[in-house]
Amino acid sequence: AGASPESVVLTAQVALARAELDRARAKQRAQAARQHLAALWGVRNPEFEVAAVTPTALPAIADLDALGAWLERTPELEQFAGEQRIREARLQLARTHASADVSWQVGARRLQFTDDTALVGSLSLPLGSSRSAQPGIRAAEAELVSLEIERESKGLALYSTLTEAHGRYLAAQLEVGRLQDDILPKLAKAEAAAERAYRAGAISYLEWAQLQSERTNARKQQLDVALDAQRALIEIQRLTGQAFVAGPTVPTAQGISP
Repeated sequence: AGASPESVVLTAQVALARAELDRARAKQRAQAARQHLAALWGVRNPEFEVAAVTPTALPAIADLDALGAWLERTPELEQFAGEQRIREARLQLARTHASADVSWQVGARRLQFTDDTALVGSLSLPLGSSRSAQPGIRAAEAELVSLEIERESKGLALYSTLTEAHGRYLAAQLEVGRLQDDILPKLAKAEAAAERAYRAGAISYLEWAQLQSERTNARKQQLDVALDAQRALIEIQRLTGQAFVAGPTVPTAQGISP
């Protein structure tokens, strides 16, 4: 008479079937991802093995100032330095055209009729050279200014993306650590206590199952947040061009302070 009703058993069977479906779907997605990666490498049959890693083990990263310094040395911004030197040289060349090209000649000439020798000199001074060079100077100056604006715009876009990825990573790192150190241990204790109470007949199976579901959802939440942190870390390394780690990889269970 004290046994669980049939509806509880059926509910548990449905939950089990859904869990098995989720597991089969995850396996299928993993296989499809392996096949897609192999196709990108030009291989039809994937024979590689994926390294065993812990997604929730998030490394400590450098602060934003250090990341910004690395960002300044990336090829996307370094190319502007070379282009700036070229345009400065063009401007200098245009300015030299504004200077009058003065030419002069000096020589001696013998006068046949008087049997004398004369000193002859000539001076050539072009007029209007400064005015004619002004359009070229203004064009070179405009090109230099436009390059500076383009470089500043590119730098701001890259830095804003970097700050966003850095903030996402630190926020996700904090959440993963709190889940690992505080929430999940308490849910594990609550689930164990519920199991003991259920087996002693103090609570129903549904109450125990509810705590099991809460613990599972918390673990899924931790994994989703950790994967978002890993994506932010990939973005940071792509922007800075550095496979950086400020310190050794430390499991989040030990707590990582940003």
